[in-house]
Amino acid sequence: METEPMKEYGFKDRVAVITGAASGMGLCAARRLAKEGARVVMCDVAADALESAAAAVRAEGGTVEACRTDVRRFADAERAAALAMERFGRIDLLIPFAGGNEARCCGTRGRPFYEQPVEAIDWGIDVNLRGAVYFVRACMPHMVAAKKGVICLIGSVMGVEADGIGAMYGAAKCGLFNFVKSLAVSGGPHGVRAVCVSPGPVMTRPGMSTMLTTLGRAAEPDELVDVVLYMCSDSAGFVTGVNIIADGGHLCLPPPYGT
Repeated sequence: METEPMKEYGFKDRVAVITGAASGMGLCAARRLAKEGARVVMCDVAADALESAAAAVRAEGGTVEACRTDVRRFADAERAAALAMERFGRIDLLIPFAGGNEARCCGTRGRPFYEQPVEAIDWGIDVNLRGAVYFVRACMPHMVAAKKGVICLIGSVMGVEADGIGAMYGAAKCGLFNFVKSLAVSGGPHGVRAVCVSPGPVMTRPGMSTMLTTLGRAAEPDELVDVVLYMCSDSAGFVTGVNIIADGGHLCLPPPYGT
């Protein structure tokens, strides 16, 4: 069976900054953009995985820079933006994929919120909300100066539904829904669009297959990246300040949504 060619969205010579780029949807987006001829600054906290991912994209003919960053540090966000400006002269796209459920990532699953350690709570807020805010703050001034740019935040259906084991993940993602509206208001007069894409279950790890959808399956990473790239493209040039839910109908199901 022949594989259909990936869609292209007209990103040749654009410059993108992507966090969480060493794996999952972040790596998928970096690879797709690079294949179209975009130049990409790939950011991730996992240095070895990041270098391997960047090398793989370069081996496919892509032009990328690897920038080891901890999204919880504003200085790291500034360094990534500065690298993009130094190497490529502008920033056209910002896609902060970095994030995760604090209970899963900090090893505290099975505990209710009121028993979660403060360290896990801080991690959930810092990585999922503060990290996106820091990268927007570092990159957006360059977009405003150029009178163009697109910021595509990555939300989650967990920002809409309750999740007792990752309360900060859901709260942070919900915060992005309002943040994107403020960015649309402040960026619009300067030609800068801001959107948020909120995935449902995506097969970036096996556990995602347990979430129910009306389509009867979880999404493949490329399917969600297609939504992100479309929203970043000129074809969505009149779309700003919105949260696009791409969940396969997950939220159409009655609670508890099969989670």
